[in-house]
Amino acid sequence: MIDTLSQNEIDALLSALQPTDDALPGGGASGTSNNASDLNDFSSNNSNNSSNNPSSPPPSSSEPTTTHGKKKGKEKPYDFRRQTKFSKEQLGTLELIHASFARLIGTDISTRLRLGVTATTIAVTQETFEEFISSIFPPTFITIFRSDSLDGQALIQMDLSIVFSILDRLLGGNGAPLSTLRQLTDVEKQIMQKIMVGIIDRLREAWINVIDLMPVIELVESNPQFAQIVPPNEVVVSIKFEISLLDTTGLLKLCIPYSTVEDITQKFNAASWFASVAVRKESESTKANVDIITKQVKEVTLPVVAELGRGVYPLEDLVNMKVGDTLITDQLVKNDIKIRVGNQVKFNGRTGKKGKKMAVVITKVLDPPNKNFIEEEEEEDDLT
Repeated sequence: MIDTLSQNEIDALLSALQPTDDALPGGGASGTSNNASDLNDFSSNNSNNSSNNPSSPPPSSSEPTTTHGKKKGKEKPYDFRRQTKFSKEQLGTLELIHASFARLIGTDISTRLRLGVTATTIAVTQETFEEFISSIFPPTFITIFRSDSLDGQALIQMDLSIVFSILDRLLGGNGAPLSTLRQLTDVEKQIMQKIMVGIIDRLREAWINVIDLMPVIELVESNPQFAQIVPPNEVVVSIKFEISLLDTTGLLKLCIPYSTVEDITQKFNAASWFASVAVRKESESTKANVDIITKQVKEVTLPVVAELGRGVYPLEDLVNMKVGDTLITDQLVKNDIKIRVGNQVKFNGRTGKKGKKMAVVITKVLDPPNKNFIEEEEEEDDLT
């Protein structure tokens, strides 16, 4: 049977657990107060030790620490309106690509104008499309184009100072810009659109190691507010070029939205780009060698003989042959004759005249050449 405590026994146990006044110094402080006093004494001792030892660290620090005692990194603000889409490596690769593009458009415009033109890349940055459009002041010259190999549009903006210098040079002037800028007329837009066709073709050449753009111009605008190719908060990469023509200097800006090149961003790294360049140079070298060999082979001369027929005659008949004598061959008049290139029969044909000269019309190309005829011919030679 289990023994249970009575109420009196329980009260006795509870009273025994309570601290007595005789056990406390000063008569009446509780155990909790005693513990607090001990903590105060410990804190006081630590303070004295800290004052005696200046090199010892303070008990607390204002810097935040992790659970392992390491300092936390400083928090950085993040702007959700201006997100980072392109890495530094990708921006560097784009700078390499468009440095080549700058050289190409400088050469292209110089050739068209017969005038020295230089183009240099000055900045490759990423920003929102709203920021890009806000940096353009109307009137201007904007060309919107689309690539068949990419999903989306891009645009090229050129300062009117450069545009009017190009137009003045093309129309017979010295290439001087207008003193007061204005919107382009329809005729001037048509002329500049042809110039832009050449420029986006140079862009295709610069991008060929990444992808074949195959760009097509869709629209020409003078007001940047009407060139909304993506939403305002869309991240774009902006490449700025400085074009110098005589005493005129202006900017050409290329805007490529992230959504347009999102599927090929993995190709915007230095290793992939240089590998593509190496493969392309190797293929171009191989093609150049093939072209050189083909050209040299085409210049080789070979004898071409049209055989009217064959016959076997005694040497005495051939020696006594006179003008007007007739030779009978194994070839019928209605049959095609054989045309020999070198030692192979390559064609069949018929004889005739062209003007005052004898001629042969090719009626059939033997490809491969008639080897059976060559073998039969060799057998006949052996017999004779």
